[in-house]
Amino acid sequence: MRIRLLVSAAAAMSALAVFSQDAGKMIYVSVYSTNEWKEWGDTYSETGIYSFPLDSYSRTLVKEDVDLDASGGGTMTEDFYFCTKEMNYGAWADITHFTFKPDTWEYNSQLFGATKGVATDLAYDHTTAKIFGCFSTDPDLDEPAGGFVFGTIDEGTGNRYAIKAIDTPWIALGCDRSGQLYAVDMAGNFLKVDKINGSTETLANLGVTASRRSTGAVDTATGTFYVVVTNEDNSTVDQLGYSLTESKLYAIDLATSTSKMVYEFADGEAMGGMYIPGPLADDNAPAAATDLTPTFAPGALNGTLSFTMPDKTFGGAALSGDIEYLIRANGSLFAKGSAAAGADVNAAGKVDSDGEYEFVLELTNAAGRAPKTKLAMWVGHDTPVKIASASLTYADGMFRITWAHPSATEHGGYMDPALLSYDVTRLPDNVKTHSGINDTDITDPVEMPASMIGYSYRIDMSYRGKPVSSFTTDTYNLGTVALPYTLDFEDDNSFDQLTVIDVNGDRNEWYREYAWYIEAHDLECAAAVYPYSSTKQADDWMILPAIAFEAGTTYTVEFQVSTMSDSYAERLAVYFGTAPKPEAMTGTLLAAKNYAIYDPVDEKLTFSPAASGQYYIGFHACSDPDRAGLGIRNIKIDRDANSGIGDIEAADPDAKVIEVYNLQGVKVDLDARAGIYIERRADGSTVKVRRN
Repeated sequence: MRIRLLVSAAAAMSALAVFSQDAGKMIYVSVYSTNEWKEWGDTYSETGIYSFPLDSYSRTLVKEDVDLDASGGGTMTEDFYFCTKEMNYGAWADITHFTFKPDTWEYNSQLFGATKGVATDLAYDHTTAKIFGCFSTDPDLDEPAGGFVFGTIDEGTGNRYAIKAIDTPWIALGCDRSGQLYAVDMAGNFLKVDKINGSTETLANLGVTASRRSTGAVDTATGTFYVVVTNEDNSTVDQLGYSLTESKLYAIDLATSTSKMVYEFADGEAMGGMYIPGPLADDNAPAAATDLTPTFAPGALNGTLSFTMPDKTFGGAALSGDIEYLIRANGSLFAKGSAAAGADVNAAGKVDSDGEYEFVLELTNAAGRAPKTKLAMWVGHDTPVKIASASLTYADGMFRITWAHPSATEHGGYMDPALLSYDVTRLPDNVKTHSGINDTDITDPVEMPASMIGYSYRIDMSYRGKPVSSFTTDTYNLGTVALPYTLDFEDDNSFDQLTVIDVNGDRNEWYREYAWYIEAHDLECAAAVYPYSSTKQADDWMILPAIAFEAGTTYTVEFQVSTMSDSYAERLAVYFGTAPKPEAMTGTLLAAKNYAIYDPVDEKLTFSPAASGQYYIGFHACSDPDRAGLGIRNIKIDRDANSGIGDIEAADPDAKVIEVYNLQGVKVDLDARAGIYIERRADGSTVKVRRN
């Protein structure tokens, strides 16, 4: 069972605040334009999250990402960073809402939006878990074009809900620890905002005005509202081709409504989505719960979450009395109740179905809500991972297919191997050989075919009766190819019947090259190519499909060799053996030979096997490192022409065959005859020669 304990956003912010204070208090903000970036042109930017100290100007990149763009508003919630990216193309705009994980800044979600979702600035209220903002009006909603409304936005759907129309747009919004919302408008008015009806009270004026949207946030640790005031100097357009921007940081004391300019941003940064790490809970609210621990039986949907109630307030004072708790699983109620401060709690509940769940524990008392405590885990049965590999072998007229039950699940949750089942289908004839089995070592009888057929097996896995995934084994070429056998590599599928083995594991192996260049003839042609390794000795095999050879019969192996250099020799050897494996290649047809020539070399090898049977011929690249490339084409295998003899019709084709000989006079098995052979029939007086 995989469990992820998540620090609540409030606690995470507190942790960040402690870190920030070590190096000086910081604000974090999305920067989506600067004067310097404009100089490089419209396509250049280093958009992302940046940090700025609160005492003197400097800019430090936290995370660069083109989608960490809060040009349409942004804010940090308790769970994620939310921002709206507005790409304005004049006649139309591309609007997208994004969320990012605040601990890693990894992309979390994306949602396409509309004009109504574009904000001058946003602020998250932890007391209502809502995002408030100053939004553009949308004529599609029968709102006047070019106006603004105060409202909320649902980050999950992109829906914006208007509360009240705004005459002068707000450039900054922020919430304090009690949930009180503040704003600053473009006229420099500092406003106290009623979140219910949108009414405002003017508390002061900063003495400045703004011509562009910007951003702000409350430092909940100090009760200071930091606001960015941004103006655009359009007089520079004719000279520079773009307008310079001027941005300044102001600090407003919420207790006294007094303000001061902190500093000017040196590069005229255009920014949005400011946040300042700090505590969210009221000092008299409970501290966070501790020791949140899940207990679920394997595969069960019901279980308990155990935790310990705090005995201190968020501010550190002694806590007494009952504290209410509420646990949600992916937003749905899991358990609720109350317990005394410091008590151990076992909260029982049930989820609806198997899946990944985030459990969120909230504690409240009369003073307010504690920081959330979170835990993520998979509940119920998980989905097994795919089958990793399977073995396919053949012996004594039987295929054997073996594999292993998956030992892991997709999400680290529970799985019972006894509930796995498999359907197995033989290909290419599409015959279902096994159905609903739990065994992972099975056999399938298949007769040796008259000609070579490539067999494989598809294993369809189900868990608890539901299909999960499929795995298909490698192809096993059963049977032999007929003589004469030719291979010119012109066909795209030329390698389908070959066995390629990269013994040294350097990933430089035989492959089909459709445009192998033979310089001596200025010819591009198809070939089997070994490309060479710059560091390793070649140890790579290309093995042909099985061929039935008769004892005593002479056979020829012909092919053409060329290289990409006449200075760096490639080395090739040719063997034959009873299996398509290097260790089975025991018969030498061509001892290792060097080739360093542009003009193709035609090789013709002859051999006569000591015993009749099924054999494989293997080409072994064994060059030194850092060579130039080796190519083979026009492979042909046949009986030696000197063994040929014409067809002789039998006098009595119905007489029983009792003995068979090859043309060298060696007796062979009745079932091993092929090509030209000699039969002795039952009457003893007639000898026939026949081509099979």
